[in-house]
Amino acid sequence: MKYGVFDLRQPMTLVECGRFIAEEAWTHKSSTRKSDTEIMIGLSGNVPLFIGSERFNLTPGTVLVNFPKETIAGAHEAQIPSEFIWIHVINRAPLQVKRELDDEDFSEHIAVLPRFFRMAEPNRSLVLGTQLLDVAHHQGHVSSADYAATLLLSEISNDYVNQLSASTNDESKVTQIKEWVRLNINKELTVHDIAEHFEINQNYLAVMFKKITGSTVKKYLNSLKIDQAKYLLLTTSASVQEISEMSYFNDYKYFFRIFKNSTNLTPAKYRNTFTRTFLNNPEIDPGYDVGKIVSLLEKGIDENKLF
Repeated sequence: MKYGVFDLRQPMTLVECGRFIAEEAWTHKSSTRKSDTEIMIGLSGNVPLFIGSERFNLTPGTVLVNFPKETIAGAHEAQIPSEFIWIHVINRAPLQVKRELDDEDFSEHIAVLPRFFRMAEPNRSLVLGTQLLDVAHHQGHVSSADYAATLLLSEISNDYVNQLSASTNDESKVTQIKEWVRLNINKELTVHDIAEHFEINQNYLAVMFKKITGSTVKKYLNSLKIDQAKYLLLTTSASVQEISEMSYFNDYKYFFRIFKNSTNLTPAKYRNTFTRTFLNNPEIDPGYDVGKIVSLLEKGIDENKLF
């Protein structure tokens, strides 16, 4: 994806702006930017567009940026009535268009706009966009519109950068949570227990964990227990009932059902599927990362050769 890096130590120069209402069956005409950058903010409907060979759908809350020398055109007719705000600006300092961002691109006087993204807090930018349209189309000092455009661009950039920071922070927090859960898998943990330990809202934890890992917290807990059960099935002669208890399942029927759903095999069939059985580790430290070992044991690699 392309990124525009704008130096805001001087205000942007506003070329023109407006609010476009597209009727059904309308198609964006092909046009090529010169030295200006076009910023489009979706308000309603769905506008299908091409920039070069890249296709985008401008929908409510999304931002699409067309950099200098680029051509934008309709992908096909709009299927529903649509609205968007459009702004054409010129950066007084040299505009950098990059494929990758560096740390220096996030300094306080820099605004970063990606080619396309969905705003997390669109209302803030929409208020500033409306104010810009009002300032730009009323008589007054021309610099007022330049500063209004600069403020809007800065707000859009802040929305994007804040999403990057939040994503990074969430990933770090989820990594900590997964490691703590793994080390405490021998306890009867609930989502409430985990949220309380990390001092975060229980609902926020559930949403954040699912967003980062693609799994619920409960499924992750069960996956750790199932990994332990697999390990014990391959390395001990304990009964399936005993292994259920040693894997921290309080209900044998629940363990049996979860195991079969996870592996498509019953515990006994799973054990019999593999030709070698290792009988050297009847107990496992709760902090032991058995998942990686299980995958190797399933391939028939002797555990003694793993360390």
